Formats: sequence, structure tokens, C-alpha cells
Amino acid sequence: MRNNQNRFAASTPEHANVPPGFNYEVPTEFVELPSKGKFYPVDHPLHNQQTIEIKYMTAKEEDLLASTALHKQGLALERLLQNIIVEDIDSKSLIISDRNAIMLAARISSYGNAYPAHVTCGSCEEKQEYTFDLKKKNFNLLCFDDFFMRESAVVYDSENMCFVVTLPKSKMKVAIKVVTGGNEIKLDDQDLGDNLITTLISKFVVSVDGNEDRNFVKHSIESMLAWDSKHLRGLLPQLSPSVDLIQNFTCKHCKASEDMEVPLTAEFFWPG
Repeated sequence: MRNNQNRFAASTPEHANVPPGFNYEVPTEFVELPSKGKFYPVDHPLHNQQTIEIKYMTAKEEDLLASTALHKQGLALERLLQNIIVEDIDSKSLIISDRNAIMLAARISSYGNAYPAHVTCGSCEEKQEYTFDLKKKNFNLLCFDDFFMRESAVVYDSENMCFVVTLPKSKMKVAIKVVTGGNEIKLDDQDLGDNLITTLISKFVVSVDGNEDRNFVKHSIESMLAWDSKHLRGLLPQLSPSVDLIQNFTCKHCKASEDMEVPLTAEFFWPG
């Protein structure tokens, strides 16, 4: 049995020293996990857990979000999550969709579901304020569908937190990692460079036919049949439960409509 404390417990849990006579308890709430706990190993505290208990944000958490030093280190949101999760869990071990669900719940309980943000219209390029409704969200749970998994020839390996996909043509078994806070994948044009397809796939694939050697994986991806490559790219966005934060925006200047994603940055927690 792996040691849960070492693998998944917070490295620096913050337990405030309560002074004598102070008996106020910060309210808590239970947040539904999009993953339903099904993507965590058996020794993870959230294995098969459908909810997680979090504390309401306090002025202490606002201090964290206002910290210039933490922002420069990219640690503001991490410290926030670590502070509000009641159980002693390393926030970096949470998969991205669960982290996002926690941040949404914390924002709504602290400042309400109306989220004013400055956006730029994609048509006329006019900057303006637009209010997102944070209660308008959907969970993408296709990877829980037994029929989808069976038809896609996908098996989930809970011990290694990855999906194993059998490619339709070559029959190679490709392992796709579940994205967590500790291995979050951020893509932009500079990351992908000229090798758009192979670089994209390589960011998700952790092994091919059980071989984790990165050089072996790289060459396997480069020689992958186009049919298999297309099949795999089609599966990638469906192999993780996610919080859909896309909302429709209508420009008040040119009346053009487009879909925009609600940004989950540290500024997300400050009311407009």
C-alpha cells in the first residue's frame, strides 16, 4: 500500500493557532466533483468520492490572492486551494476539472455568481465589460459512459491515472494521462511550433505498448498512422471530465455574438 500522506497530503498544511476564547467556525460546503472520484488511485483520499468539503473564503484567503510575491511565483491559486480544502489533500494531485469546480464554488459562495470581466469583441475589437453567470456551467462526463468507452476501445488504469487506448489500425496501446494540477498542460502556438500534430499528442501520451521511454514514445508518435493519429486526437478532449465554462457573448457595440470561455485566474476571485 502506498503512503497516502507522502503522495497526496499537502506539503505545508496551514492550521491556524486559535486563540483562547475564539470559537467562530468558518462555514463549509460540499462541492460536487465532476470526476466522481473515479480517476483517483485507490490510495488517494478522493478515490470514488463524489464530493469534497471546502471552507468559505475569509480575509486570510483574500490576502493570498492579493499577494504580489505569490502572483510572481504563480502560487496564489495553489495556496488558495490548499487553504480552503478541509481534508489534508495536496491540491496538485486533483485533476483539473475538480480543481475548477472547487474554484467556481469558492467564487460563488464568496462574491456571488455574477462575474464582471473585461473582454474584447472578436469582431469589432471593442473592449467592454461583460457579466458572466457562473451558475451556467455543464459537466462533460462522456468518459463515464460505458458504451463510449467500449466503442472507443478505452480502458482506465486507475493505479497510473491514465486511459489506455487501443488504436484502430496499428492496435498499439497508447496511455493518455489524466491532467492534474501537478502536470497541467497549457498549449499555445509557441509550445506546438511547426510540429503541430506530433507535439500535441506527445504532451498527453505517457507510454506506448507499456514503454515509457520518452525517446521511444516520440518515435512511436512520429511514425503513427494518420488514421490512428486522427482517432487519438478526436478522443483527447473526451477523456477527462471537465467543467464547461463556455458562455455566449453579444457585443454591445456591433451586436456580434460569439462563445467565450470564463477565465479562471486569480483576478477571477475579485468582484467587479
